[in-house]
Amino acid sequence: MKFIGKVICFSLVLVGLSACSDSSQQADPDFTPKNTRNSFWKIKSPIVFVDEAHNNLHTKNDRFEPFAQVLTSDGYTVKRSKEKFTLDYLQQADILVIANALEQNRTDYTPPFDDAFSLEEVAAVKQWVSQGGALFFIADHTPYPKISEKLWTAFGFEFINGHVYYATFRTDNNSLVAHSITQGNTDSERITQVKSMGGAAFKIPHNAKPLLMLGKNAIADVPVLPFQVNAKTPKISMDGWYQGAVLEVGKGRIAVFAETAMFTSQVDLTTGRKLGFVSNGAEENEQFLLRIPSNRRDYNTAFL
Repeated sequence: MKFIGKVICFSLVLVGLSACSDSSQQADPDFTPKNTRNSFWKIKSPIVFVDEAHNNLHTKNDRFEPFAQVLTSDGYTVKRSKEKFTLDYLQQADILVIANALEQNRTDYTPPFDDAFSLEEVAAVKQWVSQGGALFFIADHTPYPKISEKLWTAFGFEFINGHVYYATFRTDNNSLVAHSITQGNTDSERITQVKSMGGAAFKIPHNAKPLLMLGKNAIADVPVLPFQVNAKTPKISMDGWYQGAVLEVGKGRIAVFAETAMFTSQVDLTTGRKLGFVSNGAEENEQFLLRIPSNRRDYNTAFL
């Protein structure tokens, strides 16, 4: 990851899987979106703000560049958001994307962890959403859930501040939950499988609608220090927890996810290995991304 100076790999014996943290990941320079259809050629292009004002690990011109490319291919106008959140500022956008926020001066993963968002910012975001805004919020593995706790708590979610590993969600076992986002408006838009590359997990408020549901084999490692997993690290079952869900809030809505790599394409510069959109089993992730923000009533498409 961004702040780790070396690769940390956990053995299969200790953690039951292979997982690595790497400082050399960057956006895949060879990525090209599959999508060639502009959904908004007859109407005004929706404005997407990608948050960069909170020391975010994933930003428009860095690790989330493929994310921005996919949305741009569909007709969205994607902009860097460099300001703290106020209602006046947010009213310039249709969609706000927040991915892996950190405290302003953090340079490593050493506790303690403070919150990246002030109470005033959280109040502004919540009011903006209730007035019709769309929030696309992602908090990945520890410590990201802890550092954005004020925001997700305000909407009634409950994150585990740990490590949940690779998961594949499918319609044939209902882990990819039936929803207008996954069903699409046409056969070409229908999503049957989505793959995540790790991340965290969360419980949802009673009025939220699930998208990605973890099963009996899902486990979260909850270390004191991020990535420092050993035989004594607490392990918690994630059966019935989620990595994706949507929630209507007033006139708007929030889409919540617990993993970022599934929405981009990254390359490990030390090995050349790519992950994300190009990973085996993630062939429909790009279409899944396109369905999430476009699922808005004010864009004349299906809404929840």
